[in-house]
Amino acid sequence: MNTPQSYYTDLARTQRALAESRQRRYDRLAVVRLLLFVAIVGGLILAWSTAFWVGAAATVLCIALLAAGVRYHRRIGAEAAGARVQSQLAEAELSGIAHRFDQWPDGREFSSPQHPYAGDLDIFGPHSLYQYVNRTVTALGARRLADQLLTPAPHAEAEARRRAGRALAGRPDWCIQFRTLGHELHDDPAYARRLLEWIDRPAAVTGTYARVMRFAAPALSVVGIWFCLTQQPWQLGLLFFLPAFLLLRRYAGTAATEHAYTAQAGRLLKGYERLFRHLETPEGRAAADATGRLSFYVSQLDVRYNPFVFLLEITGLWSVQWLSRLDRWRAAYREELPHWLDTLAENDARVSWATLRFNHPGWTEAELTDEQVLEGTELAHPLLPPAGRVTNDIGIATDGHIHLVTGSNMAGKSTWLRTVGINIVLARAGGPVCARHLRTAALQVWTSMRTHDDLSESTSSFYAELKRLKAIIEAVTDPGQQVFFLLDEILKGTNSRDRHTGARALIRQLIRERGAGIIATHDLELAALENEAGSRVENYAMEVQTRDGELVFDYKLHRGVSRSFNATALMARMGIDIDPEDIKLTHD
Repeated sequence: MNTPQSYYTDLARTQRALAESRQRRYDRLAVVRLLLFVAIVGGLILAWSTAFWVGAAATVLCIALLAAGVRYHRRIGAEAAGARVQSQLAEAELSGIAHRFDQWPDGREFSSPQHPYAGDLDIFGPHSLYQYVNRTVTALGARRLADQLLTPAPHAEAEARRRAGRALAGRPDWCIQFRTLGHELHDDPAYARRLLEWIDRPAAVTGTYARVMRFAAPALSVVGIWFCLTQQPWQLGLLFFLPAFLLLRRYAGTAATEHAYTAQAGRLLKGYERLFRHLETPEGRAAADATGRLSFYVSQLDVRYNPFVFLLEITGLWSVQWLSRLDRWRAAYREELPHWLDTLAENDARVSWATLRFNHPGWTEAELTDEQVLEGTELAHPLLPPAGRVTNDIGIATDGHIHLVTGSNMAGKSTWLRTVGINIVLARAGGPVCARHLRTAALQVWTSMRTHDDLSESTSSFYAELKRLKAIIEAVTDPGQQVFFLLDEILKGTNSRDRHTGARALIRQLIRERGAGIIATHDLELAALENEAGSRVENYAMEVQTRDGELVFDYKLHRGVSRSFNATALMARMGIDIDPEDIKLTHD
């Protein structure tokens, strides 16, 4: 198969040309429709002036011809619109591959500051992992994708997602068509939520009287109309409409309640029908047929707001008739609808993972293991531009071992922590990882990297960090999860002596509880923990070099303790006068 860039370039070009071609045909046919309409009107006038049977036959023939012409014209318009959408999607993917991906929703509504890692690892929000991955077209799929990034899946479930995503990655045309069908859906999570609430409600139309009147009302209306037109006093004929009127009053509130649950659902269900049919499975076809009928029923109930619908109501109990059909649909598919929506959400999220795999063939699939280990080769941060990514390796036992990373400011320590964390999240979600190889246990990531004060709770940033560390300690002591923590500058909100004492105590406690992870720090004295008897701490460093008075960062991870300093150089560059003797004392 061609490269992703060439695939999307060819798709954008061919679909753009197809859209222009179909649009030109659509515009020409619009003129033809107008001329045809004028010709038909003239022909019908002539036909009716000839003979009754000629006029009647010509009318039937012309109506059929007009209907076929309108359908064909609309189909050409739909093809033009579809090709235009596919061209736009292909161009957007080219931008995404070039690392411009802010055109997709960022999922900020799914973020929570209390989550173990979402805030620190940039899972949601502008320039986030969710925005990088997300190609969903339904609110259900958007929620499903967010849940997959928020909740680590068991190995078996993640492996099943991985197999399905890899299979779909080989069908980019299918994925593009799925997204095209859902492009104009404009889904809202409230619609599906109300639909699921509606499916569990009891039947709206009940009782013998209502069931009998559904069939009797049209007959009574015919008799009433005949009486009003032919008998005296004609007013007595209105009595034949009284039973229907009383029933309509009885169900006015019920119809309004049912409509509140299904409002806006008709258009949404029509879109769901197209997506279900695209799944190409027996279940998908069954769901498409059923949701198509439900969409039609809901649209007919919407007619109750037409000012002329009173005639249909009083003569045929329009609202009651469609409420009854909705009742029968609800009884028939009460169990299936939640499952169908779940299937749709899963497939919608799967398209995002498949697109990610197709767009980045250099990424790899993680190896999930029951061993307590995390091993990675050439790990990179997916949210950094490919041209500027620097890769590093990791190998750590996850049963109480810690990597202590020291280094200068801006040396890349925090980015390394996020690189490891975000790739674990991808692996546990069932997605590909930005690495040459990754082998991981079933790790639950916890982070403490960005802590902020909370004015609403009168909480300082230091106290907020303590609360976060308490949550991590509780998670580490929980036998139900294997925690891998990522801590950046522990206890940075207090003085250096307290910070050092508290950090040492925390590290020892985490090791005792068999917690594993990476800690980035400027506190070089913590490196002495590696030399203690039975130590489970390993020292790593990220250095900075000075060349011709300029700071040079390689962002590479090295074994050992950092020996470089750059804070004073940076401060001096910003105009702060620093005594050279103070710099010497600091470095000594």
